[in-house]
Amino acid sequence: MDNFFELTIRKLKEKNMFRKLKKIKKIKKKYIYIGEEKLIDFSSNNYLGLTDNEKVKEAVIKAINKYGVGSGASRLVTGNTEIHSKFEKELAEFKGKEKALLFNSGYDANIGIISSIMGKNDIIFCDRLNHASIIDGILLSGARFLRYKHNDIIDLEKKMEKHIGSYKKIMVVTDSVFSMDGDKAKLKQISKLKEKYDFIFMIDEAHGTGVLGENGKGLAEEQEVMDKIDLNMGTLGKAFGVQGAYVAGNSEMIEYLINKSRSLIYTTAISPIMIAGAQKSLDIIKKEPERREKIIKMSNYFRSEIIKLGYNLGESETNIVPIILGDNKKVLELSDKLYQNGILAPAIRYPTVEKGKERIRFSINYNLNYEDLDKVINVLKQQKNKRGVK
Repeated sequence: MDNFFELTIRKLKEKNMFRKLKKIKKIKKKYIYIGEEKLIDFSSNNYLGLTDNEKVKEAVIKAINKYGVGSGASRLVTGNTEIHSKFEKELAEFKGKEKALLFNSGYDANIGIISSIMGKNDIIFCDRLNHASIIDGILLSGARFLRYKHNDIIDLEKKMEKHIGSYKKIMVVTDSVFSMDGDKAKLKQISKLKEKYDFIFMIDEAHGTGVLGENGKGLAEEQEVMDKIDLNMGTLGKAFGVQGAYVAGNSEMIEYLINKSRSLIYTTAISPIMIAGAQKSLDIIKKEPERREKIIKMSNYFRSEIIKLGYNLGESETNIVPIILGDNKKVLELSDKLYQNGILAPAIRYPTVEKGKERIRFSINYNLNYEDLDKVINVLKQQKNKRGVK
């Protein structure tokens, strides 16, 4: 066994695929402190800057004094406090659904939802670039698993026409915003397929909620299909700035998940203090649209300037902006160069992305400003002048 681990680690290092955990001292606004380094953080999913927002922190402190720091048991034992139920009602209203259900993380939510609803006599159609938690949920379900080409609705329908007749339940599941590419799913087009075929439509709005839509309700709001989505899942660890996840749907689906979802039933409930923070974050999302407006404007500027330099950004159209270099060594070198200039932007390598699609992923968040963006752009310009960009 020792030899197995040693050889595996050696192979990872040889292929520039070896990963190490960063030792972070603290994170404050746009800065992240690693060792003796103070870096501008372009890697965070804290999109709206709510992680250390004073109002959010005050809500958490107040909740600590009332509930303590943990929930102490699973939701079905004694871990379901009044604040859990109240926030679920608020989330359901926000998403335009009858009910909502909280989970401990986006990963827990996706594996629990998909594996409990779908089974061996069912079939799931999944976008090729969906998050790993969706993939794992499908694998746990035992359902027939078919991937369609990324954002290719023609390919999706061809696969549906060929396969759906042999299965009991059908599900189509997609990210709304794809976390490594920053492009948007074609929810409206999938919704039109739903009119023709009888399937459960599930979306993961982890990177859309709080950022997209007139009221911050996500891509489903932006594309005017909120009523077409059966299961609207999202996380609290990104725009909300805390921790946890949820799914919103009709009453029967939510009651079913309470009774059948193993990742809900067999784990200690999410802490009430996280719910208190998320409640305040939701209030800010509703009342301060200027936060997402700032992010969108900065992201548009950032993309346009990088495109001028000749970098490949793929199909990015949100605040997630990748620079695709297609080589582990190249992305590590660029990430190191940015680090040397006081900028944290991680190298994303296989298997997180496909081989040949290795990249640097920039995440534009509310705490940043145009001076920070220009600092990155100048480093990228220097690198291009140094050796060119393919």
